[in-house]
Amino acid sequence: MDSPKYPSPSRATTPDQENPSWTACIACREKHLKCDGLSKCTRCSSQGIICVYLKSRRGCRGRGKHLYASKSVTHTKVSSSHDKNQPSTVALMPRSLETATPSALDTIPASSNADANGTYFGAIRPNYRQRCFDAFYHYFYDAHPFLPPRHHLLHLFKTAPVECLQTSICYVGSKFVNGAPTTSFVLEFEAYLQETKTAPKDASMVQAMLLFALGLDGNNERKRAVEILIKAQNFAVELGMNRREYAFINGRASPVYEESLRRTWWELYVVSILMPGFHGIESFHHWDPLSDVSLPCEEKEYDTGFIPPPRGMEQFDHESFDSDDTPWSSYAYRIAAARNMDRVLQAEEIVFPDDPALCRLEAHLTNWHLHLPDNKRDLFDQFGAFDEMLFQAHMIANVSTMLLYRHFSPLDGLAVRTITSCTESQKIPIGSKKTDSLHTIRTIQAASHISKLVTLPGPLVKHTHFFVCALTLSSITHLSLWATLPVLSPDQDLRQKIRMNAGALKAIAPFYPSAEMGLRQMTNVAQKIFANRKDAVGEVFWRDFIDDDFMGGMIETSTKES
Repeated sequence: MDSPKYPSPSRATTPDQENPSWTACIACREKHLKCDGLSKCTRCSSQGIICVYLKSRRGCRGRGKHLYASKSVTHTKVSSSHDKNQPSTVALMPRSLETATPSALDTIPASSNADANGTYFGAIRPNYRQRCFDAFYHYFYDAHPFLPPRHHLLHLFKTAPVECLQTSICYVGSKFVNGAPTTSFVLEFEAYLQETKTAPKDASMVQAMLLFALGLDGNNERKRAVEILIKAQNFAVELGMNRREYAFINGRASPVYEESLRRTWWELYVVSILMPGFHGIESFHHWDPLSDVSLPCEEKEYDTGFIPPPRGMEQFDHESFDSDDTPWSSYAYRIAAARNMDRVLQAEEIVFPDDPALCRLEAHLTNWHLHLPDNKRDLFDQFGAFDEMLFQAHMIANVSTMLLYRHFSPLDGLAVRTITSCTESQKIPIGSKKTDSLHTIRTIQAASHISKLVTLPGPLVKHTHFFVCALTLSSITHLSLWATLPVLSPDQDLRQKIRMNAGALKAIAPFYPSAEMGLRQMTNVAQKIFANRKDAVGEVFWRDFIDDDFMGGMIETSTKES
């Protein structure tokens, strides 16, 4: 199927007038060939190459030539350095998605690759945009479902094509499409942040920034991710998204879009807790205690558009004392788990194992588990579909337990100092406080529960990238236990958990750099611990052998003398 033609946004055109005949693309100019002047000329289309038009340089007295050349060189350097991070494996994109028919996404104008000054952010072919968009919904969306479901968003783009949001979606989706121009999407979105391209002053920009920050964080660009996330928080509060009425007023008379606005606020809240919690950095999230935004509904309800009357956090907290048996969504339990993690992060340093503050936090974490309904414990809904929100809720709850109790658990210094792919080593205590056997057991149990999540059916790559850090924290606990285990103690079960975590990181590594780094660091520590234990076993064997030989000699000598 031929690529669709894109009219220039600067003026209305007909297909025969999209570009004047005197315009020639760069590829045709370099070969001194005649160009038909279409937005993607016939020659480039037939040869399958990128078609780019150079902005007119009349009156520039040659200056534009050097300016464009310098910009092209700069872009080439950035692109080549960034594309090294792209997975070398064959793209995971199913054929059904690769051959998807053109949709509302195809209305992106070709000139959207250039800013107001005519600077090109790499020529992004329309089929790449479509494939990245489809990959986003196929691989990433379920892990952070705050945008409208795919069919609803495409309908929205037909009436209001929000280019900044489309670019952010394509950037995240490009991680899963082999050869996709990820750097071009980055530069294009940065133009909105730097205000060289006009960004919308509404919730769509908050959604775009949140999505872009998630993509950067998954690519190990955490400092920039935090900067953009803080900017998104401030803008959301400025718009009033932390108020219940905002979704109703700005929801376009659509229950689905109203739900999307509510989810955007709560996703900001959750992600702003997960970043410091999983990465060991200072908390930075903005939480308004007066916020009364209603909690999200179930994913099935969101997808179908049959959304029940929303309820707030206050009702959720009073659930145990209320006679109302109306079930709460998995997303709501995920938010509650994140709130408990925030309590752990915000708590002042706990010095003693019997500190009252520790008891209060234990109560919050324990109550979360105790009050889970039976249908929220298996991570699958009544139809057998996997529940990603519930998966993350359990992941967050177990990581919170590890963060709370590891202060009183003996962590091996080698594992802590070496495995820094997700958490800075100086943020993790190394047995500096009095250890407590009960808290150590709870830490080990939480780490084992994280490893158990790997055994669930389904592609690991579809989980949130924060699962990489959960596996890393779990591995630090497993390796610390292995390093301190008595030499002749059975360690087969523990070694299998370590191998399982490593296998999961290996499966995710082509798409998230932190997984590749964590796998390498984890393997290095495991090899050293294994070598140390092997040497120790040898020493015990030879010591016992010598002792037995010595005792045997003594017995033999005493027998002869008698």
